[in-house]
Amino acid sequence: MAKFLVFLCLLFSSSLVTSFAGQENSGHGIIATPINISDHSRTVIGQKFEYPSGVPALYPYHIAIKKGSKTKWHTHQTPLFAYVLSGKLTVDYGSKGRFDFHKGMSFIEALDWCHQGFVSTEEGAEIFALYIARVNSDDKKSSTCDEGH
Repeated sequence: MAKFLVFLCLLFSSSLVTSFAGQENSGHGIIATPINISDHSRTVIGQKFEYPSGVPALYPYHIAIKKGSKTKWHTHQTPLFAYVLSGKLTVDYGSKGRFDFHKGMSFIEALDWCHQGFVSTEEGAEIFALYIARVNSDDKKSSTCDEGH
């Protein structure tokens, strides 16, 4: 399963690099720019992660958080790639610290670690989130937890 996902990612990324390579493609006006991520193989708090077993499934979400809003304290059980489309998102990971993510930043969310996201700026924030889960599973659902645990 993991080898299959790695193969798909390599195939897709090599196709993009070959086709686009950050430059216009054959006069079609297409430019592909890589998205920077601090670490490709660890979560934002330094955890190693693995792809879930079973049939893989990607679940994309567009998340909008209004100014002054915050999430409940929660955890994730499956890898989640997050990309900030606009604004600034602050995530409190308790003893692991607080991290600010601005427009254009991306990260892999912490696994099984209680955290809370919030927006303190006037503009709010928008995030593209991609859960890497299993078909027909509840892996992508977050679980509530107690603050700082």
